[in-house]
Amino acid sequence: MRNYLKSYMAGLFTLWLGFTHVTVAETTISSFLFADNIRSTGVGSIDLYKPKTNSRVVSGPLLEAFRQDNNGKLVFGVDVNEASSGSEFADSQGVAIESAVLTVYFGRTSVQFTSFSTPTRSLLSQAGNTERAEYYTLIGTSGTNRISPNSDSEMTNSSIDETLHFDIDMDLSTASSAVLDVTFLTTNIKLGDPEAFYDFSNGFEEVALLTSADVTYLDQLMPGRDLAPLVITDQPSYNWVYYPSSQNYYIVSYEDLYPNKGDYDFNDLVVAYQVSFGLDTEGNVAVIRGNGYLMARGAAYDHDWRLRIELPDGSTGTASSSLYPAESYTAYQGYPRSSNVNGSIDLLLVEHVASIYADDGSTYVNTFDYQSLKKGPKFDFQVTLDNAILPSQVAMAPFDPYLYVHDTNYEVHLVDKLPVLEYSNNTLTSMSSFRDEAGFPFAIVAPDNWQPPLAGIDMGLAYPTFINFVNSNASSDKQWYSKPAVENIKEIPPSIWKW
Repeated sequence: MRNYLKSYMAGLFTLWLGFTHVTVAETTISSFLFADNIRSTGVGSIDLYKPKTNSRVVSGPLLEAFRQDNNGKLVFGVDVNEASSGSEFADSQGVAIESAVLTVYFGRTSVQFTSFSTPTRSLLSQAGNTERAEYYTLIGTSGTNRISPNSDSEMTNSSIDETLHFDIDMDLSTASSAVLDVTFLTTNIKLGDPEAFYDFSNGFEEVALLTSADVTYLDQLMPGRDLAPLVITDQPSYNWVYYPSSQNYYIVSYEDLYPNKGDYDFNDLVVAYQVSFGLDTEGNVAVIRGNGYLMARGAAYDHDWRLRIELPDGSTGTASSSLYPAESYTAYQGYPRSSNVNGSIDLLLVEHVASIYADDGSTYVNTFDYQSLKKGPKFDFQVTLDNAILPSQVAMAPFDPYLYVHDTNYEVHLVDKLPVLEYSNNTLTSMSSFRDEAGFPFAIVAPDNWQPPLAGIDMGLAYPTFINFVNSNASSDKQWYSKPAVENIKEIPPSIWKW
């Protein structure tokens, strides 16, 4: 079972724009879902000749094309769809595999393949036992479309998480049918973790057949893995450090009339974001990733929201980001977007906010007291560095979350940052300060229990100690954000913006 051969295709996942179409032996292949799934009982019998979409025809030559594309393997993707109970939660869920058998029929004869692997394993006790043994596992998260399809309609809203590999040492061109049988391990949950995490309790898990490009993408993305207990893997593994924490977010808000003070209600755009560093075995930063949500918008102007993280000169790598409509697991058209890293990273994570974030045509979302709360778009990103760097060489959190205002051509940064866009009015006019004449900022970062002022309400009225905080140069009233005048704020609980 442990003869998993890792296929590494450097850089492919950052160029991913949907399920790939590959031609092998004159057969064009693209990843697709099966009609059968793994049931809530933890058992699944997947007919490989029964795709979810009736128009797709599966044949021996098609399976052989997939086998050749994956260097002598058939690789399946599994949507880990577990209940958020015990130690599992939306951001990390798992199951363990007790057995997996692929049976291929050639007319009246059949061949069984039992040599399988997944990228992760764990030490687990089966129900009724206390002795642990090593089992392959499947880890993922809920509610995220991993791969945005181009033309494969049956993949829409799927959320394939991890891969299941079978070594196939024979030609499948003449196969007449094939069945994948999977049984999940019933763990001894009385022992707590890791058994409580890797139990199966929900289902139904969807299964897909994957091209090599999709396999590479998922095996490098590793959804949910860093939060799962007792993960054993042959792949590069990282210790993750979160900013501000694994469960919390920064809230950044802006006044977009910069350099004019405007109504100073700090709700022109409100964004929640989180960043994490993947540290290698030597404690150096190898991967940077993050996610976030649009929380409120109270502006007539159109904005871009960007996140800049300063890295040493000469840093190289690849970056990829996606943007999703509210409560949708299919990314906007044109995403994921990829780019090369050369020095510091400056990620354009939300472009033209006005075109994607409105409330029945109003440019004001979650800002008036009479408005019903509305969920906003979400984004995520990952940066993979060619060479890991010391944590001390990366700029400190909360980094440089900044606004570009299309209508005025100004950037709006935190007070200790400088303009970075060559074409902005800040750069063209050498305007580098992000305080007004009285020393008040145009952008602030607060913890995720902060709530924005209502539209038109000055920050000083919504948070009376904020003025002392600014006038003291941040030396007093450091908890200003926790003391609102509740009648002057718009309460937006995490259950609204963090979907």
